[in-house]
Amino acid sequence: MGNWREKIISTPLARLSDRLIWLSEHPVFGVLAIALVAFGTRFWNLDGTADVVFDEVYYPKFAQNYLRGETLFDAHPPLAKYIIAIGIKIFGFAPFGYRCMTALAGSLLPLVTYELFWQLSDRRGWAWLAGWFIAMDGLLLVESRFGLINIYILLFGMLSHLCIVLALKRSRQRWFWVIASGLMFGASISVKWTGLAYVVGLVVLMGYAWSRYRQTLNAPQIVIGLIILPIAFYFVQWIPHLMINPERDIWELHRQILGFHQNLGAGKAEPIHPYCSPWWSWVLLIRPVAYFFETRPNSMVQFVHAMGNPLLYWLSAIALLIGLSFLVASKLRFPPKLITQINRANRSLSPSTLFWVTFYVTTSFLAHWLPWSLSKRCIFLYHYMPASVFAFATLALLVSLMWRSPLQELRTLGSGIVGIIAIAFVFWMPIYIGLPISSGYLPVLMWLPSWI
Repeated sequence: MGNWREKIISTPLARLSDRLIWLSEHPVFGVLAIALVAFGTRFWNLDGTADVVFDEVYYPKFAQNYLRGETLFDAHPPLAKYIIAIGIKIFGFAPFGYRCMTALAGSLLPLVTYELFWQLSDRRGWAWLAGWFIAMDGLLLVESRFGLINIYILLFGMLSHLCIVLALKRSRQRWFWVIASGLMFGASISVKWTGLAYVVGLVVLMGYAWSRYRQTLNAPQIVIGLIILPIAFYFVQWIPHLMINPERDIWELHRQILGFHQNLGAGKAEPIHPYCSPWWSWVLLIRPVAYFFETRPNSMVQFVHAMGNPLLYWLSAIALLIGLSFLVASKLRFPPKLITQINRANRSLSPSTLFWVTFYVTTSFLAHWLPWSLSKRCIFLYHYMPASVFAFATLALLVSLMWRSPLQELRTLGSGIVGIIAIAFVFWMPIYIGLPISSGYLPVLMWLPSWI
């Protein structure tokens, strides 16, 4: 056994593992690596895929309507279209113009997530892995490269969590960060109503701060900063829309929007869209969404598939099961032996802290995922995006614990997970960013019949 371990320690994989761990612990280089991948993949050849892809038939047009003062009906609040309109105002109504602000939001998301988990835990490894996994996900990449709106929900929602952590850590600046958190929470809801689910994470973070450090917000900060301010932000952002569309008041507008979502595909014998998928299937990546397909000369095709990174999704599902098992077993006072062994060398992470951070990521995941089980309308994989970030964070937490293990084999296994996720990202890159590929090569990328 000793000789076997010595061979593992001396392998190139083990040395690569140690370099990855070093990278995660040095923020200048680690954050730069995340930023290069995020900005590079989001902005590269941004206008190289058709003029209109999937729901770009709606949102850039709505943004242009706002700039021109033309009436419109949209089934979602207007904030994201205002932001897309900024890009159009600067660069014109062209693919780069109505995609650049979304690409910027998608590029910032991994960095914001990195900072959130760093501020929450003081663990560079966990923070770096969470940011890295988000940068390496295909669905988040696809949604960041087009004039779509879902990525803004995630950016503002994660910013609201980051700001509340800073509020709880910095008592002298508490009002500032509470206000910032409330504004970001309100902004997330102002993109889509599904942003409301971020309230669960806000409550858990406040519970963690009180339990561990006896830090809490006072009643005015909670009422004004986290209740009144988000509601006020939500209604104020409707003012430009209502000025352009005076025929409906705010309440009639909301009745119509609610009716639209309640009736979208409800009661139909057949799905109204070929890529509708049940909520439970998202975590296993069973049914992605084709956003664009075009044949090219010489048997080439250009295909954009809104599909997550399969290895990242499947490994995150396993990590979630481990995390939930740990929470249940901890309350029954017999934590799983696997977690106990992995965490043995993590002296900077007490059992109580490990319980709370695991509780935060898993409950946030469930808050964004389980409500979709109640939906009777046609729903898609991209509705899973806010939950997926917390699934990736759970996997990142598990790998970061492996990296702290005294066993080289366990550290190497953790780095192997990081490596295969990166390889998978590169492997499926052609259908994330719409690179022309051979029609004969496309089946190589379609591992499951349901992906087609």
